[in-house]
Amino acid sequence: MIPRYTNLQMGKIWAEESKFEYWLKIEKAVSVAQAELGIIPKKASDDIVNYGQFDIEKINDDPKMSQQQKEEAYSKILDKYGYKYDDITKEVEKGNLKLDGYRLLFMSSMYTNNATLHQSVDKNEKAIHEFVERGGVVIEPTQADQNEANVDWLPDNLVCVRSDPDPAIFEIKKPDHSVFNNPNKFEEKDFLGWSHQGWPTGWEVIASQSGFDVLMVEKGTNKPIIMEAKSGKGYYVMMCLAPDKYHIKGNDEKTKEGAGKLFNNIMKTWYDAFASVQSQNKIAVKWGEIKTK
Repeated sequence: MIPRYTNLQMGKIWAEESKFEYWLKIEKAVSVAQAELGIIPKKASDDIVNYGQFDIEKINDDPKMSQQQKEEAYSKILDKYGYKYDDITKEVEKGNLKLDGYRLLFMSSMYTNNATLHQSVDKNEKAIHEFVERGGVVIEPTQADQNEANVDWLPDNLVCVRSDPDPAIFEIKKPDHSVFNNPNKFEEKDFLGWSHQGWPTGWEVIASQSGFDVLMVEKGTNKPIIMEAKSGKGYYVMMCLAPDKYHIKGNDEKTKEGAGKLFNNIMKTWYDAFASVQSQNKIAVKWGEIKTK
């Protein structure tokens, strides 16, 4: 809409915030229908209805940073730690999610802001399931919960429902897990004080889950922050942190350094150690995904 030719009522209808309000209403209505059909647990639907919300500032985070620049930011952190990768964004936008020859599918933070990518991933859930069953790893560090409160592409035995608010203090439940030790040692104090613009260390919490092993939670609420689920020979990893974004766009060196070290641990844990697909040793990357070679 052109502001000078738009009256107040029309402007409200077509405003960005109004669009997301309607998307949220649809997401809630769909979750209720899915629960009635037995597709997701009723508790998951209740959590979406009761806790689903959106943050327009977070959605519009870094408005001057183009999609290409975001892809390049992802490339920088992978290059830093010596990982080869393929950016599959364009192919996924066309509806193609071909994972043969890959070991890791990395859904970058906020990829659901791209409606085409979001819909394509949901439509290709079978390809994702087969990829994990034969030994691949899928990692979703965080998401725009206002666009995907319920993670629809997970297999039926797994549930992940995301919600705000954004946490700052954590409790590690599995301190011996590789993600907190290899190669960098992480204790709860090491996550304190990270920031990006006005946001703390965590982006979202997981309001409801089923089938996952919880590795770290928000202190006080016990809401999951990092969790994993083994499926076949592979893993699904869900997080409420954005180390890719914070390493590049964090407010200070402490944030950037900590996020970079965590990203390194993530790759060492679920790519170097766990991803077992016999392939050309590739990683897939898109503005929502990364594949490792």
